[in-house]
Amino acid sequence: MKKRGVFFGLAALLALSCLVSCIKTDNTLGSALVPDNQDISIRTAVLDLPVGMKMADSLQTSISQRATVGAIRSGNFGLLHSDAAVSVTAAYDSIIWGKNPSVRRISLTLVVDSTMVVDPTQLHIPQNLYVHRLKVELDSTMIYNNSLTEADYDHDPISVGGFVYTGGDSYTVSIKEEVGNRLLQIPMETLDSAELFMKAFYGFYLRCDDPDEDLPGGRLNIFDLSSSYLNFTYDYDDDEGNRRAGTTSFLIGEYYNVNICSAGSREYEKADPADGLYMDGLCGIKPYIEAAQIKRVVEQWAAAEGIPAEKLLIAKATLSFPFEYLGDRDQFDYYPLNLFPCKRTLLGGKMRYTPLSEIEDGALETGEIDRSHLCYTSNVSLYLQKILRTDESALTASDNLWMMPTLATYNSNTGETFYYADYFYYAQGYLNGTADLRHPEIHLTYTVLK
Repeated sequence: MKKRGVFFGLAALLALSCLVSCIKTDNTLGSALVPDNQDISIRTAVLDLPVGMKMADSLQTSISQRATVGAIRSGNFGLLHSDAAVSVTAAYDSIIWGKNPSVRRISLTLVVDSTMVVDPTQLHIPQNLYVHRLKVELDSTMIYNNSLTEADYDHDPISVGGFVYTGGDSYTVSIKEEVGNRLLQIPMETLDSAELFMKAFYGFYLRCDDPDEDLPGGRLNIFDLSSSYLNFTYDYDDDEGNRRAGTTSFLIGEYYNVNICSAGSREYEKADPADGLYMDGLCGIKPYIEAAQIKRVVEQWAAAEGIPAEKLLIAKATLSFPFEYLGDRDQFDYYPLNLFPCKRTLLGGKMRYTPLSEIEDGALETGEIDRSHLCYTSNVSLYLQKILRTDESALTASDNLWMMPTLATYNSNTGETFYYADYFYYAQGYLNGTADLRHPEIHLTYTVLK
């Protein structure tokens, strides 16, 4: 079983050479070989990065065949809680209940894909895991961490006994007989149609209790829905009047599933985090950059250098987010593996967090954690050039950036790789603030057009 975890600590300051907020060098390329009016000079500059902190609200958490259920409480980030809503559909066509059917046994088995914990001692802590009846039909619009509320499920559990789950490879719990009776009332023509069945039987809501307020810890459980099932055994009369037992299964999350999560790190939202930046996974707090602010910083620097904004050509631009080493070799085990700028834009009629297109170029910096230089570095060359060429009045919220972990998936059929904001794994990290000696910066390589 794969295991992920969370580690957090305040950083200690390393010995550093003196840094300044703006450094400029002038390296002339081939000046003796080209006419003066065509001389190309490549220069570099380092600017302070305007960055704040903002929650990643309305994060897409509809993950194919995966459901995350559990909670993690930490002293620095508060409570991260995740429930899951899943559809239920028949596994087989043409289910015939027979005459006088009655429920013998019904149970739900959830197979575990992986777990994420605060520390290894939490891997097998007991958790109360409940199954509830959904009161609303799931559909393709319900893809966000806040798509459902507590009013959307019946608070009386339909799971009976065996609530405690201790992190094993699977979790099986008995379901109330009333659920089986409801299934027996559904006619064959409805059972044969997933669309009709989901209108008649809305599905399940999976939930865990939170850790005690005075006991940091907890566990997130990721269930593999493709291997999970609702098993139903029933009795019926055959044509000769003999009592027989029948068994059928129902699929979990085959059509719709969404994780409903909340984070307790909203208190850290601020415009200028001088003392430090927090990175809370999933829907938690993230470093946040407004497009208009970064545009102003670059344009003000260019004006101070006597560079007309329309003549500035960005050859390369990177964002640098440094952090410090505390002295614990395990400190960075559960920091995010990468941090890359993501925009919240409308795609296919739905708002989604998507990485900048620069992530698709393997030759560019894509935000991987650098434990040697204690820094995350992301390339934003195309983005920054576009921002500088856009009038500030035309910039919108969809141009702003969240620094988020990202995921990549490879499609073997098309040979394409797709990149997403990480809505799957949970991580936490602490980065240097805007007032620290090593603080977030923009690194520019540029030329001035003649």
